[in-house]
Amino acid sequence: MTILHRRISRKTASAYAVLYRKARPVVVSLMPGDILEFRESGRRTRFQLPIETAFRYAVRLAANAKKVRK
Repeated sequence: MTILHRRISRKTASAYAVLYRKARPVVVSLMPGDILEFRESGRRTRFQLPIETAFRYAVRLAANAKKVRK
């Protein structure tokens, strides 16, 4: 594993209409301090989320999906 010392950013392959009607790709960044950062491509507003929170949410979604399947 590599410890992050600087931001690593990637743009999504698809565009999404999350904040506005016009769909735009989303830029996702892994940041030092175990932070995920999201923003729409071409926009300045950034949204940060601790990786722990994202992981906890993903586990909760998987557990709920499993419960629904049963």
